[in-house]
Formats: sequence, structure tokens, C-alpha cells
Amino acid sequence: MLKGKKGLYVLLPLVVFIWGAIVYQITDAFSDDDPIAVNTTSFSFSKVENKERELFTISTVERDPFLGTIYKPKKVVEKKRIPRTVKTEITWPSIRYKGLVTGGGGATAIYLVEINGADHLMKRNDRVEEVKLTRGNKSWVQLQYKGKSKRFEILN
Repeated sequence: MLKGKKGLYVLLPLVVFIWGAIVYQITDAFSDDDPIAVNTTSFSFSKVENKERELFTISTVERDPFLGTIYKPKKVVEKKRIPRTVKTEITWPSIRYKGLVTGGGGATAIYLVEINGADHLMKRNDRVEEVKLTRGNKSWVQLQYKGKSKRFEILN
């Protein structure tokens, strides 16, 4: 690679100089000698004065300055607001499903349902105290009250 000792005479001092600079930087960083600030000057701050802004208004544009045509503003169409009807929350009576009495869940099945503390035997499409039994099986029944349906699970 290097033929002769000329390359060695050039590279060896360069390597020693670089390692010396690295060692000097490391020792200088850990020394306790902090530089002393000389000629410290004091600064004074003055209050910035606020200028009052000018008020301006923008006039309406009647003619396009580049095309020379008359400006026609677009008509704003007001949307009619449809008043929303307030939905009244339906208070269901106290209902508990107690189980299937007879039948396997078909049209002839009879279910035991407690409505407001009174037990009632109901078939499909029966109405008791405005409560209609729409569907059911041995684990749940679906009842309808004032147009709203709700499913009731069997008590354990």
C-alpha cells in the first residue's frame, strides 16, 4: 500500500495531531476553569408605544373593475325550519316475564306475565292494560305498549 517510508512520515504526525486535539477537547470540557465575562453592560428596556389603528369600511361593489360588468349578488335562499316534535318518553308499567306455561312457542303458547303486580296468562296478540304480547319463547317475550316494542327476559 505505502511504498517506502514517505507515507509514514506524513501520516504519523497527522494522526498524532488529531488524537492530541481530541484529548485536549476532552480534558478542557472536564476542567473547573470557567471563562470569566469581561465588559458586562447593563441593558435598559423602554416601553413600546402602541399606535391607534385606523378604522375603515368597505363599500359595496356595483361594477367589476376589470370586466366592466355590473355585479349581481346571488340571492340567499332561507331554508324553512321544520319544527321538531318533542318525543314524549313512554313510561312502561312494571312488567316481569315469569315463563312459558304451555306450548312450544307457537301461536297456541301461553305465557305468564306480571303487569303492575298482577299475574296474567297471555297468548300471542292478547291485550292486557294496553300491553300487547307480540312474540315470545321460553326465555323471553316481546311486548308492545303505546306503539313501542320491548323485549323482556325470563326471571331466574
